[in-house]
Amino acid sequence: MLDDLKADVTAALAGTLRTATLWHETPGGDDGAGNQLPGTWTDYACDGVRGNFESVMAGLAGIPRTDARIELLAGTLAIEPEREDKIHIDSTWWKISEIEVDPAGAVFVCQCAETSAVS
Repeated sequence: MLDDLKADVTAALAGTLRTATLWHETPGGDDGAGNQLPGTWTDYACDGVRGNFESVMAGLAGIPRTDARIELLAGTLAIEPEREDKIHIDSTWWKISEIEVDPAGAVFVCQCAETSAVS
């Protein structure tokens, strides 16, 4: 039943939310001399919405008031988001600090802090 719910939610919401991009970094590894090589960022288009955390809940959970609640439609993503990934939505860059997923796996709820663009 939950698998069907994910497909139903994706079908109902795809194309109606904001266009977003999830950026995931693949580590660069070691150059053999003990130096860390820069990683490679890969972008994944998706649909999502940016909002805020309810103030009382945020206060009790210790969530900074400047953090955003970004919900990404899982059915529009090729990968699962991870901590430290970046999201570009509504002309702003965000870095994921926490991630939750609903029981059907239809929506990723990300706690994000504003950050700089992928370099």
